[in-house]
Amino acid sequence: MTRVLYVEDNALVREITCELLGQDRREVIAFATAEEGLAEFDRRPFDIVITDVSLPAMSGLSFARQILRRKPTAAVIIASGYPLDFGVEELGPNVRSIIKPFDCAQIDTLIMDIADSGNGG
Repeated sequence: MTRVLYVEDNALVREITCELLGQDRREVIAFATAEEGLAEFDRRPFDIVITDVSLPAMSGLSFARQILRRKPTAAVIIASGYPLDFGVEELGPNVRSIIKPFDCAQIDTLIMDIADSGNGG
């Protein structure tokens, strides 16, 4: 089973996305803030981290950087309601972006892309 850490501050979006992601043999652990997500990431391993870009206090980009400092090979997907104005490749080879709303097939494609690059995990 794939363990997913998901950070999204909008409760409705978080609930719907957890249901969506949890349908395909994934355990999804979700939080409203990056700070909560980091604390959980430090407690146990995750196969993939998905975060909204716009979060209160610490942004999703700062959160991704913190995750990558802790585990440089972490697979991270940054979700945004609009196209990001920079290349996420600047964050490393294990980072991808996705525009919301997204579906499981899009997430699966990104996860496979990270795995195929030989850097994820």
